[in-house]
Amino acid sequence: MNDRQQDSLDRLIANLPRDIVPPGNLWPRVAARLSSRPRHSPPMALAAAIALAAAGLASLFTWAVLQRPSVPRVIQTVAATTSFDEPKDPKYLLARDTVEKTFRDRLALLEPATRAKIESSLAVIQKAHEDIRKALAADPQSPVLEQLWQSTWHDEFDLYDRVVQATQPTMTRI
Repeated sequence: MNDRQQDSLDRLIANLPRDIVPPGNLWPRVAARLSSRPRHSPPMALAAAIALAAAGLASLFTWAVLQRPSVPRVIQTVAATTSFDEPKDPKYLLARDTVEKTFRDRLALLEPATRAKIESSLAVIQKAHEDIRKALAADPQSPVLEQLWQSTWHDEFDLYDRVVQATQPTMTRI
């Protein structure tokens, strides 16, 4: 802003009245304008009816979901024909043999007492895996058993990995 504009603005501000007396009581006109507008909110009875209908609809959906079988028929059919044996894929078998060989080589580096505890833990995991596999053969539709069966596979490979990582030479440890 230049000086000329600033001066004229200052002059205009200086000419403004210091006090403004409000005109009479404005509330009656404000109240009249507020009451003349139609209300757009639904009455309480309508709101309660909508809430009741929504609760009934939610209950109906919940009941319908609980009445369905938990496992779709397609999955039940596939599970009934699924074999819960070890995979026969040659790539898988080669990878598993490689991991197990590395594990065995690294396990030999550990103290005998530590090695015995790890081998005992591995035997427990493998026994659990086999027991769950047999239970799955009897109840192939059980999602809990299938999840436990997969979990024992993960536990076995996690054990292999921990031993390999713990026996890495110290210069290559991250």
